[in-house]
Amino acid sequence: MTRLHIAQIEVSDWDEIIEGHFRAFADEPFQNLIHGENTPRNRQILKQQSLEKYSSASNTTWLKVIDTENKRKIVGVANYKLNPTYVPLQKPTLEADMAVWLDDPEDKRVAAAIFKDVVERKLRHVTEAHIQLDTLYVLPEYRGLGIASQLIDWGLHLASHLMVPIWIESSVMAHPLYLKHGFVDVEHSRVVMGKWDIEYYLMRWAPKATETEINIRN
Repeated sequence: MTRLHIAQIEVSDWDEIIEGHFRAFADEPFQNLIHGENTPRNRQILKQQSLEKYSSASNTTWLKVIDTENKRKIVGVANYKLNPTYVPLQKPTLEADMAVWLDDPEDKRVAAAIFKDVVERKLRHVTEAHIQLDTLYVLPEYRGLGIASQLIDWGLHLASHLMVPIWIESSVMAHPLYLKHGFVDVEHSRVVMGKWDIEYYLMRWAPKATETEINIRN
């Protein structure tokens, strides 16, 4: 019987995490556009980007799900970014020449344009204290075991305690799962540029309470 545990990610995990990321998102167009094909070069690029975020963003929590019956294999990953006090979000940029994981100049141009569209859509809507679910994946062979739901529930419990909503950008494939957990659609976007057909949902989950009664002890 598979035995699964949730734990904090460690620095030594990143090679395995990145390999799993490319496997899990192999059929996801947006991920292919912003991270490229699964090649040694692109895995190294994403690893470096992720390590920089991991070591510098003190408001980010990285979680892994490990199979303790299979050499502690990492089978799922989630990344939550905590913004419990509202501060206007910074606007990240991606110029075409920065998309070094892509070889085709047209693909680079499309990546820059779609990235800008995604960022601007998010900035228009997310104007409150919140938690951002930036990444969530489960290896294909471990899907159907409730792993993604456990990682989502972990975040929902945290958001409930902090009394803030969670925002996500969901793929079409993951959309039904988030609806099941109480997320609602804020905006549905589909952008077709050249060979790229990018579709996703901007979604929000709201805590049931924004204040909690306390008991007075004498």
